Amino acid sequence: MKKNLAALCIAVGFTLTNLVTFKYVCVTDERWPKFLGFPFVQSTDSTWVFSMSGDLFIKGFIANILFWSLVFYGLIHLLDSVKHRVYRIFAKSTIVLLCLLSLVVIYFESTVFNWNLQWDHDNFKMNYYQEDLDCKQTFTFFD
Repeated sequence: MKKNLAALCIAVGFTLTNLVTFKYVCVTDERWPKFLGFPFVQSTDSTWVFSMSGDLFIKGFIANILFWSLVFYGLIHLLDSVKHRVYRIFAKSTIVLLCLLSLVVIYFESTVFNWNLQWDHDNFKMNYYQEDLDCKQTFTFFD
């Protein structure tokens, strides 16, 4: 049970930071927000007006949390199988530290940012354009 909670906590914090993500930049005649998320689109970088707000897409956010929870559960299970005592203490300390950092990120993201919750990203049109937009996808890693 502790492994599940630790994996879930780390996954939520990791998902909110956008450290490993796809960035979608759409070509429009206006300043358009960038869409972020890996493997699913989960948020925008900012809105048109206020830089400390953005759209959070619930479907992509939940899917990303499930994906990263499985990845981190596998890593925690792998670290838990280490037999050497020093490495075991180091692994448990790392997991606790990552959980604490994730809690700080979750608190920061939920209190400082003004998230507009939406179910899905509407093919990047955001209920504004009628036609599909041309968006370029790039992979960012610790950007």
